[in-house]
Amino acid sequence: MEVFEKMTVSQKLCLALMLAVPACALENADEADKYREALPLTQSVSVSGPDSASGSSTKGLGDAPSASAEWYRFTRNVRDGVNGVTAEVLLGVWAIVHSRPTEVGQDFAEWGPHTDALEPVSYRFRIERVAPNEYDYKLEGRPKSSSSEADFVAVLSGHGFDKLDSRHGDGSFTIDLDAAKRLDPDRHQNDSGTVTITHDLPPSITEQNGALPRTISAELRPQGDAWIDITSVANEDQTGTLAVNAHADTDDSKMTKLEDVTVNSQWRADGAGRADVTVSGGDLPATIAVVDASECWGSDFARVYYEDSVGFEKTYGEASACVYAQSSGS
Repeated sequence: MEVFEKMTVSQKLCLALMLAVPACALENADEADKYREALPLTQSVSVSGPDSASGSSTKGLGDAPSASAEWYRFTRNVRDGVNGVTAEVLLGVWAIVHSRPTEVGQDFAEWGPHTDALEPVSYRFRIERVAPNEYDYKLEGRPKSSSSEADFVAVLSGHGFDKLDSRHGDGSFTIDLDAAKRLDPDRHQNDSGTVTITHDLPPSITEQNGALPRTISAELRPQGDAWIDITSVANEDQTGTLAVNAHADTDDSKMTKLEDVTVNSQWRADGAGRADVTVSGGDLPATIAVVDASECWGSDFARVYYEDSVGFEKTYGEASACVYAQSSGS
């Protein structure tokens, strides 16, 4: 789908940010530590998926040579596209804030502007306290040749809480791909729209608990009529669910009409799981209003059951082989 292609290009933003930051990583805590607490860790806001549940295999369900496997490719591409953009931008931000701040005031900390010699953009990052233990943050850029405050535009805007607040781990941020494109059109020529992430994380986040349980919601809004909403739930027992609601082109060519699509996936700790799909509109024949499909897979990600409502593909296996008896969306 075109939106994924647009987002994966924007991953290059991280490289520009990291090159623009002086290589003076902090060895000791400083007066900006409280502000850093409001920022989510990259791994804490990743969208989970069935082929990453157990860690015993990286084989995706979309590798299965079946027609219905396209929905697993669709789901995986949604997840990977979101995680790619989120990880790359947040990695850039963390590279910035783990250098010495340029200025720390009573209610703010600021880094930059920083500019790499080969980059056309200067970036700065600012976190402001807007209430006790509550913060807004913003990554902004302006043309390298400019010295005007008015020329800064926000690439990332977010909201979070420090460790003294019971809401620590909760928050949201928006990545503006249109702004990134205006600043550096060569690097972001295929990017457009916005990606908004809302994260509900446990207040105490450590490498050991992996920020579990966590709920991540993503809203993808590229230019045009396509849109995608995602909700990912990752549990402490390594089970999870992923719900996708989209108006998007499901055809591999990305040159056909947009369909209305829902995908509800659920999986166990060993990776075995189930997905239920509904498709309507777009390129479906006029005689078919809705297609419903269900597919189940084992811990080796091999299909154990498949059925759809219109016979697009032959029914395979028995429903009794499914590790879940019904859709997570039921």
